[in-house]
Amino acid sequence: MTSKNLLPSWQPGLARDAILEFIERVTHPESLDFVPQEQRIATFDNDGTLWPEKPNITELVFLKDLMRFDEPRSLPIGAGLRQKIKHWLHHIHDELIEDTSLLIKEFRDGISTDEYHGWVSAWLEKAVHPRFKRPYTELTYKPMREVLDLFQQAGFKNYLVSGGSCYFIRPWSQQTYGIPPEQVIGSRLVTRLVDKPDGLAVEMAPVPWFLDNGAGKVLAIESQIAKRPVAAFGNSSGDIQMLRWAGTSPTSLCVLIEHTDDIREYRYSPGDDTLAAAIAHGWTRVDMLRDWQQVFN
Repeated sequence: MTSKNLLPSWQPGLARDAILEFIERVTHPESLDFVPQEQRIATFDNDGTLWPEKPNITELVFLKDLMRFDEPRSLPIGAGLRQKIKHWLHHIHDELIEDTSLLIKEFRDGISTDEYHGWVSAWLEKAVHPRFKRPYTELTYKPMREVLDLFQQAGFKNYLVSGGSCYFIRPWSQQTYGIPPEQVIGSRLVTRLVDKPDGLAVEMAPVPWFLDNGAGKVLAIESQIAKRPVAAFGNSSGDIQMLRWAGTSPTSLCVLIEHTDDIREYRYSPGDDTLAAAIAHGWTRVDMLRDWQQVFN
């Protein structure tokens, strides 16, 4: 396949060229920048990098919707737990939804990870984005799915590294992104093993254990993969350290997705600190309006 046929949803330009040139450099056996396949690790943020994070982070929408289903509900929870979640949601202000630390404060006492995964899958079958009126899993960025596919074809192992909880993403990551659950790294709660009448189960306690954001992303990658990524993609200040860490590899690709298209998606700044880091470290900057021919399918 020629380079003209690769990344078809991307406009010709510096961003597309940087991605294709990187793949060529690190996979060609005679290249000075050749990277053995076992070291080809790429990490991708999720919210705002692979699918929209506006007007609300999707996992927070899911949590709020737990309180909106009428009884009898397809996602049953006990009355006591319902009151705990209502109390928590009552103290969330809309202007704070971008704070990913909120996503790990889920009051899920006595809920197994299997139950939670089932709730997520059932919700995604019915939920639609308030603006685009389509299921959330149909609103992944087509250009970024092409990048995921290209990297996989080039022998890379793609990891999804999100500030959201791994419990929310793992049920659908394989089907949506081609990333298996074991390659999803996210924020976590304290868990415990319990013996139930039908067997052992892993339950989630309402105690935050790890926030996979900022420096936490680097620590989680190092802990769970034990390899430094040679490519990293993000869109906000929560991704700065992950991009910087990947950028210390001898050959690397660090990409910042910038939301500049309020017609096809949304327009907002990644923040002054993020832009300053991108300039200082020479990251590839993707302008959604300029660089993407198509945003969604």
